[in-house]
Amino acid sequence: MPNVLEPDSARVGFCWDRGLPDGYPAMLRNTGREIELVVPHFREDDVHRRRFAGRGVSFGDDPDYKLHDYEVPEVVWFADTHGHLCLLDPYRSRTTLGGGLEEGGAYFRFAVAAGRKGIDYTRINGMHTRLQGLNEWTRLGSVDHEVTRHDRGRRTAVYLQAPQPLNISPRLNARLEGWHSWSLADRSQAGVSMIADGVRVSTNVLRPRTWAEHLDVHNAIRQLLTVAGWQAYGFEHVEVQSRRDPERALDDHPVWDRWAPVYTHDLQAPGDVERSRYLFEFDDIGEAGVRRWFKLRERHTRGIAGMIHSVSSPDAALETLFSEAAAAMEDIGYNIAVERGDVPGKQIREHLRRIVDEIDVDLGFDLNTWRLDVADKYRMVKHPEHPDVDSLDLLNLLRETRLLFRVWVARRLGTTKKVIERNLRLVPMRRPYVRL
Repeated sequence: MPNVLEPDSARVGFCWDRGLPDGYPAMLRNTGREIELVVPHFREDDVHRRRFAGRGVSFGDDPDYKLHDYEVPEVVWFADTHGHLCLLDPYRSRTTLGGGLEEGGAYFRFAVAAGRKGIDYTRINGMHTRLQGLNEWTRLGSVDHEVTRHDRGRRTAVYLQAPQPLNISPRLNARLEGWHSWSLADRSQAGVSMIADGVRVSTNVLRPRTWAEHLDVHNAIRQLLTVAGWQAYGFEHVEVQSRRDPERALDDHPVWDRWAPVYTHDLQAPGDVERSRYLFEFDDIGEAGVRRWFKLRERHTRGIAGMIHSVSSPDAALETLFSEAAAAMEDIGYNIAVERGDVPGKQIREHLRRIVDEIDVDLGFDLNTWRLDVADKYRMVKHPEHPDVDSLDLLNLLRETRLLFRVWVARRLGTTKKVIERNLRLVPMRRPYVRL
């Protein structure tokens, strides 16, 4: 069995940390929703009792919680006969009593399949992620097919060739990279050779950085996909690299960088993504457009995050979704004024007008009417003294707001008017909702 921690699996071994370097028995399991570490211990084990009970239990010898530790360590290492894992960032714990024993449980955001005992992965040099929709959106692959004809028929030759990486941001040397893997059939599986390829997001730096710094770059690309396809694209695979944990030869000398798989339920999980009809694709904006996206996202952080957030929470109340979108667009309009060095003012209609002024594409509705309707309906939804807004009208106004936002982003990233108008014919968001 390899060093894996797939959903609904458990492993029994030993743990240790900086506070307890001698090790203690534990079970590590992936419940399908959380990474859980279970530690049985005797009631006399004062260190574990306090760690797992935390400050929710009163201890008479330490009423102010100053003499002992009452938290699970930020880093815990687990090992069994299959390998080592580094557990990072605990976010809750529990304790259970019974039969003279206690059972402590701790839940971690990340489990890294480390290569050696005691390697601290709290700061990492590199991260690779594979995202839903990225292969389709970029159309960058690593498999080339070449067909050669001979007198006796046709033969197909398949070449695996990684394309040149594309530099998309100076932040952590972010790149889009092609990857490929293959397995050749042996005698027991005649005719079952397999080839896989795709595109991944890569960050890689000499000085180790926090996970948050790396993930922010990778989430930026996931959010760009969301704007383009308006679906909740998730992380399909994550692996990280630490220069302190390289691949090693039998004599223990390092040979090359080691990329360690990551098991987590803390990131957007892959969902039921349908075939995407993108408003724009990578070829429409290129590397320069992706670099513009990083800058746009930095300048309009709140507004862009507010618009995208609803894609992952479609079951929220309609009034909540609309209010969130209206507030996000108001923030974008405000920051456009700041970009220009103008006085922003306080009127939402003026903030929305600045966005409308940048739209030169026919969206199928009047843009001036849209900005007035958004301002009016936003006020009505927020204040209880106003009558309820018709749900169909509000739903279509939300649809128009989302479409206008996506077109605004596309134009800012360099997508031509011609491409947007062509793709709008295929984008479902263009069509209004009707009452049955």
